[in-house]
Amino acid sequence: MNKLIISFTVLLAFSSCKGPGSGPLVRDSFSKSDEKQNTEDQNNKSKVNIEKMNVVVEPCDGCITISNLLANKKSYAGKVIKVKGKVTKYNPEIMGKNWVHIQDGTEFEGGFDLAITTDKKVTVGETLTFEGKIILDKDFGYGYFYSVLMEGGKPTI
Repeated sequence: MNKLIISFTVLLAFSSCKGPGSGPLVRDSFSKSDEKQNTEDQNNKSKVNIEKMNVVVEPCDGCITISNLLANKKSYAGKVIKVKGKVTKYNPEIMGKNWVHIQDGTEFEGGFDLAITTDKKVTVGETLTFEGKIILDKDFGYGYFYSVLMEGGKPTI
């Protein structure tokens, strides 16, 4: 009787199989619309939410505005630049770095904020000039994706 039940279970399992490429762990079994939806969901999760503040900051000599940086980000990739902005968000000592968000009142295609990693402590509301290296498309996982990031930013005078 047990052999009959086991044989029936195995037969049922094989008959319900749709062949190679089927099953929940096989990537090819998804339809293109499912794949597109999954990609869109992943992209939506990979954006850091930042509130736009009403600030106006005059750029310093040799500084790049945030809108200019975002509009021409590929030309600044890997280069050291200076930006001036008002600190709108500050998160100390995350992954061994202080995380600063600045805004200068400029905007490009909905982008208005620059995230900066630094070893310096700052205060929200300060207007500072930072000099640092621009990195593109930095993904730290867990929804922390930065299309433009200034790493190793140093406040300058």
